[in-house]
Amino acid sequence: MTATSTDVEQLRAKLKGKRPIRFERIAFMSRAGKLDKLTWSEPMPALAELWNFESLLQRNDYDLDDTSRPGQRDVYESHIKKIAEGIRTSDRPYLGTLVIGMDRNREFVEIEEIQELATGVTLVKITVYEGAPVAWSVDGQHREISLSRVWALVRDAVEGDELVVREYLEQSSVEMTLLLEGDPDILSTLFIKMASTKPISPSLIAVMDKGSMQNRLGQYVIKNAALFQGRITYLANASHKKRAGRNGSKFEGLYPASAVRSAAAAIAGVGVRDRTPDAREEHLNEVIKQRTTEKGISGEEALVEIGTEIVELLDYALRNIPGWREINDSTLTVTEFRENYLHSAAAGLHVIANTIAAARMAGVSPHKAIDALAELPWRRDAFKTSDDDDKAMTHKFFEGTLAKTTWDLRGLRWRAGASGATRSNYEAAISNVLTHVTQKHPELSALGTDETFTKLGLIARKRGRGRPKKIATAAQ
Repeated sequence: MTATSTDVEQLRAKLKGKRPIRFERIAFMSRAGKLDKLTWSEPMPALAELWNFESLLQRNDYDLDDTSRPGQRDVYESHIKKIAEGIRTSDRPYLGTLVIGMDRNREFVEIEEIQELATGVTLVKITVYEGAPVAWSVDGQHREISLSRVWALVRDAVEGDELVVREYLEQSSVEMTLLLEGDPDILSTLFIKMASTKPISPSLIAVMDKGSMQNRLGQYVIKNAALFQGRITYLANASHKKRAGRNGSKFEGLYPASAVRSAAAAIAGVGVRDRTPDAREEHLNEVIKQRTTEKGISGEEALVEIGTEIVELLDYALRNIPGWREINDSTLTVTEFRENYLHSAAAGLHVIANTIAAARMAGVSPHKAIDALAELPWRRDAFKTSDDDDKAMTHKFFEGTLAKTTWDLRGLRWRAGASGATRSNYEAAISNVLTHVTQKHPELSALGTDETFTKLGLIARKRGRGRPKKIATAAQ
């Protein structure tokens, strides 16, 4: 099979009055549960020249607002260069299996069984005609781009090291697996489950993977809460801005999607009992199960109902909490907000979310709790004289939790930077906020009780009495 065989096949088909063939291969057909898959080996030159993003394949950055197409992480140039260097310098250019996905439209995709080889494995001939659905890259986009670049450099080589590389590539092939699946959500989730060449960011997992309750809740809140519209990052900022430019919109990165997912789960009833993704999922499932039992609705209906409640509360907070309020009024840009307010960091979002969660758990008005949050000094320059040094300044409220005040030698001023998004810091901030709010607002006193702190996860639940101590008895 040469790199130009598809062109020849199409020409022959046209001359015979047949439908043009996009590609035709002999493959092993097998299954993965409900999923049909075909596997064959593709010569590296053909892979570089045909199975690329200018010819047979397509890819796109994952777009939370466009569910009509599967998506992937953005392409990292540094990763491509690293793989390309490995291909160029190795006498064993092994790339693993590249995975693509395509809808099995029987009008354009024909599969002829040749022989059954084993239980569940059949040798087949697959013919894909022009007009067939798009073939999407599922796993291997960086490797494919890297190979194409290296091949372009050496394919015409006649001497030297480049000729050596060319000969190695001409002798090599790559395993291809075609998944007969066209559902964008399934293909995106499969990408999350199988990607292994480069770790996927938690934020991209949060918006792409629909296999967990916490991700689906986070995605609902991201899509519907006004604060997060055009402001949530799950790709590199450059990719977000490029996509926004194509859509004629504007992107201002504020919070990572993983932080919004955690905040949504907290408000739903998880609180800070989310020290691992598994723990967050377990506690959120308990919340969903309780709602389904109380109201006699399905789990998905309960998820949407809870998500709607969270969105309403966050929209209320957007209109009332300083900084967010100015963003909502378009009198402050996200960049200015990040420069001037402590809750521009994920840790500040956690504090607000868990205060709202505490109100829901304590049975008091979350809206009144948000009003109390609005009274706090969220600005970075809300200073007071230090209790330990009358020549130094500290933040009025969040010093040591969300803020760390230092003297800026370059700017010649005191500056409250973020103290770090560690759990110990933002849990301490949550505890301080709840205690302060109950002192200022007696009607919210339930926020400061041990019961609420325990439900939220700030105080460990008490264990049972345990086994009675043994009492020594004298020998009879």
